[in-house]
Amino acid sequence: MENRKAVNTLGDTQILKEDRLFIQSWLDAYFDSPHRDILMSLPAKMDENDAGVPVEMQDGEVDEEGWVRWRMLDSAVTVEQIDELVDALIRPRSDTCGAAFSVPPLYAAYLSTRYVLNVYLRYDGCTIALPNLPSDSPLEEIRKLWSSWPILIEAGYIPFASYEDGAGPVCWDTNKPDQEQDYAVVWFDHESIFDEQQHSREKLEQHAQPLFSSFRAMLMQSSSR
Repeated sequence: MENRKAVNTLGDTQILKEDRLFIQSWLDAYFDSPHRDILMSLPAKMDENDAGVPVEMQDGEVDEEGWVRWRMLDSAVTVEQIDELVDALIRPRSDTCGAAFSVPPLYAAYLSTRYVLNVYLRYDGCTIALPNLPSDSPLEEIRKLWSSWPILIEAGYIPFASYEDGAGPVCWDTNKPDQEQDYAVVWFDHESIFDEQQHSREKLEQHAQPLFSSFRAMLMQSSSR
């Protein structure tokens, strides 16, 4: 598949290297905060099915309440692994974007640069949570997100984050690409989706609430706050 080959070669391009450097700097700035101790403390993972901090990411002893400081680590996730997930969960489902879809390069860099937790983007009036990327299962949250919203994917809306306390998925609108393989960002109140009897593109776009012109714009605007 020609498009897939283009995506797979992304790992060898200067674009991905530059985007990974941007993500490294962006994450360093995000956690360089007076709230660092709060941001970088979470419940420790105690057994295989827990969603807590994996042992490899724990930075110190687990306290008496089961919490531990955590640290970012370099990621071993590859663009090929991301593309395999796209191949399994998005391309076969989407009548709107199908084989033409690829994850925006900057988001691929986010998924494949560092193992990181607790990334919340704050804006005037809302907070957006990016997927956690724990070292033992870094792509599990994005896998669950893509598995949970087939009705959106079929209509060309690809979930990649969560809006304000789980109010609904934040998505790329693949009908609105830009020149950098990125897409306009919208969000859906999950109640409006469930209330909608028909899940066609025409019906769903009435509930798509615009947020940003692209994922890159979304990160850039958050970094200034």
